[in-house]
Amino acid sequence: MKNKIFGSFALAGALLGSLSAADYDVFGHIGGTFNKGFSNGNKAFDYSNGEYKNADYAGLTAQLGLDIGFGNLHIGAAGWGGYGFYGSPKDYTGNGYTYGESRYTKKYGDLSDLYVKYDGQIELAVGRFDTEFLKSDWIAGHTQGVAAKWDSKYFGVWATWVNDYATYGYKPNRFGSEISSFDRYSSSFNHFDIGNRDLFAGGINIDLGFLKIDPFVHYWLGGYGYYGDETNAGNHSMIQAGTKVALEFGNDASIKSITSGRVLWQNIIGVDSDDTFLFWADEEVRFKNMVKVGAGWYSVGKNNGIYTINDRSRFYGTTYLTPSKSSYFGQNVSSWYIFAGFESEIVNFDLLYANGDYNEFSAILSWNVFKAKNDLALDIGGGYVSNGFQSKAVQQNNAVIFAKLSF
Repeated sequence: MKNKIFGSFALAGALLGSLSAADYDVFGHIGGTFNKGFSNGNKAFDYSNGEYKNADYAGLTAQLGLDIGFGNLHIGAAGWGGYGFYGSPKDYTGNGYTYGESRYTKKYGDLSDLYVKYDGQIELAVGRFDTEFLKSDWIAGHTQGVAAKWDSKYFGVWATWVNDYATYGYKPNRFGSEISSFDRYSSSFNHFDIGNRDLFAGGINIDLGFLKIDPFVHYWLGGYGYYGDETNAGNHSMIQAGTKVALEFGNDASIKSITSGRVLWQNIIGVDSDDTFLFWADEEVRFKNMVKVGAGWYSVGKNNGIYTINDRSRFYGTTYLTPSKSSYFGQNVSSWYIFAGFESEIVNFDLLYANGDYNEFSAILSWNVFKAKNDLALDIGGGYVSNGFQSKAVQQNNAVIFAKLSF
């Protein structure tokens, strides 16, 4: 009996010792945004009174999480919530949702993170986690499943199984996107549907300094429809494969040129003549690693649009235009764009004009008011987004402001 008691005390002591030696990192954010549409193309039907009104909204999102580190081993959990506290029209959906509530849903909270992660030369994460460490062009945000990556100086390999995902509105490269909308994992408080909509993906990263090559493959088990599906079954498996090739010349201290090309092929299995593709070229020139200018062009095949969890494009339209969200990678869409910007630790600015089947003019500014040593930071921003220069009947013009306190 004494041995059991002493053993229990020893185990408790070892556990307390491990906890006292652990690193604790609290992370998250709280932020809000206001978006005002003020043109004919911004109008939406209000079921509450049968009138058309400009689609406006205001909402906020917040995340609070804790990461506990034992050397390279981490365990963590976090919650993420969103609330659309103002919206016009008052009844946008016909079932009592304001436009703001349609952007943030009435399912106000979600468990964004619940993971065990090993963070060494090999990175391995299990559970719900942020996939940014994979550095995939098309899988960005939070996923539920398993992901692994191995990196060396010139070569890396990554693979993931995704059972479910949630971007929480986040779009890489676009300021304020993570507070512009909210929707949770479809499997939260529901069911996992393992084997019905899962994604298996993997890729290789070759880094030779001036030349970077990143081939990848995605295999979706099902759950996605396609153009011309008369049954609307939407349960076909889908395969995607492609690569990114980038050439970098110059250096950050003076002038640097980044020329990138992306190719993505997509096929829905069991469907004839549905193959589609994406060709995408982008040239960016950077001065002193602060000022950027460039141009790009892309084209999507005529048989179908491109389905992705996320992307690393430069477009703000899907984030801020109301009430509709333009699909820049839709079926048979081709466009060109020019852009400029400024990046620093204090002020960041994006300016873009796109023309073709997809149209956009956007100017977004983000100001880092302060950033403390403990990662506490305040960002305030805003700007203007439109669907280019259209006829008065379809012109969309949106003004947006946002603020985010992160830690």
